[in-house]
Amino acid sequence: MHIEKGSPQDTRDIARLYCAAFPASVELFFRGKPREKLLDLLELTFDLIFAWGGEALLARSTEGAVLGYCMYFSPRGLLSRRKWDKMVATAGSMMGKVGLLEAGRLLRNQVMMTLSTRHTKKVPAPRSQARILSIAIDPSSQGKGVGTLLLQRVLEKLEHQGVVLNVRKDNPAGRNLYARAGFQECGFTRDLSGEWIMLFKEPTSY
Repeated sequence: MHIEKGSPQDTRDIARLYCAAFPASVELFFRGKPREKLLDLLELTFDLIFAWGGEALLARSTEGAVLGYCMYFSPRGLLSRRKWDKMVATAGSMMGKVGLLEAGRLLRNQVMMTLSTRHTKKVPAPRSQARILSIAIDPSSQGKGVGTLLLQRVLEKLEHQGVVLNVRKDNPAGRNLYARAGFQECGFTRDLSGEWIMLFKEPTSY
């Protein structure tokens, strides 16, 4: 296994891994959607994240299969990484692939998260800190240290920056992973599928 930088060319593999790692979320927001259409939509979603300035690290097996990914934003150089024309084109393509019911659930989910967010600890302003957006490990590779290695490498890239992320309250493995890495609870929020714990890690030098 090795860790490498991800790119927009990897978004189909990332979309497949997302579906495998988060079947409950897929069922909640996209129930009944044909698999290829679902992958098309998720691929565009991750394309949009890259176009907005997001970055990714991938864990690959020696055979080249993607075992895990971590997508994140870093405020350093964010504007220089953004591709505005790509964002507009990708967002337009996504609109044609999201059904009205799906769009309604996604919008209701975002509104719920915004309204239910509560901070229990003061953290730096969002623009001054990095954010881990999504980290997923293929179910067949979970418990083998893939997530630990991915997180370690991402945090090395985000040295000297505060880092925030959300983790499901009912995800003890994830909570333990982040606690071991030095994350502390700083608040909570809720969406259609349950409660999230908001975490923050102080800037660290490696």
